[in-house]
Amino acid sequence: MARPVLEVRRLSVDSGGTAACRDISFAVEAGKVLCVLGGEGAGKSQLLRCVGLDFPPVTGSVLVQGVDVTGATSERRRQLRARSIELVHPPAPAGVRDLTVPGTRAGLLIQAGPATTAPVAGMRQRIQIAKALAHGADVLLLDEPFVGVEHGVRLRILELLQRLRTETGTAVVVASRDAEVARALADDIVVLDEGEVIETGPAARILEAPRYHRTRSLVEARRSA
Repeated sequence: MARPVLEVRRLSVDSGGTAACRDISFAVEAGKVLCVLGGEGAGKSQLLRCVGLDFPPVTGSVLVQGVDVTGATSERRRQLRARSIELVHPPAPAGVRDLTVPGTRAGLLIQAGPATTAPVAGMRQRIQIAKALAHGADVLLLDEPFVGVEHGVRLRILELLQRLRTETGTAVVVASRDAEVARALADDIVVLDEGEVIETGPAARILEAPRYHRTRSLVEARRSA
């Protein structure tokens, strides 16, 4: 069995004096996608920010390529965020200037052409993902990447992420409330509810035969939408 690129071991995260996540563990191998699936307030964003080294956990550890980076110095965290771990935040509503980002991997995401300005969340996400992957990060963390994104752009980003994980071997973690995102991308799923893992396993099994009521609610909500 290949060594995981990313390992999260019994991670607990605090938010304003309240436990946002408790005892979270998962691992992602190269070229694999794990979806952290959960509703609003489940703790997904805080979890990804902690894994992305924005702040340290209360307990637990984060390993990248087998190396524990949990207690990294500020300088070491800066280096890791520049080279190994990239966190892409949710789309912002404001318009952005769509510019081609140098680099082979960025070229997979943004085609050369005239610069335009438009309030398109998907355009912003394509630029953010391109920047994150232009230098070849080991781990890409995507927090609700499709919120407010138009359907056609969403499909394009899904296609590009599939190509990127296949062609670059990047380990990807996607946090989403949308079970269809997991269906389209994920190899494995961690279901988060009120900061705790309630179900985990292969994506196909969880999406087709969820064992817990909260998981079924997330899956069925999308199907009935």
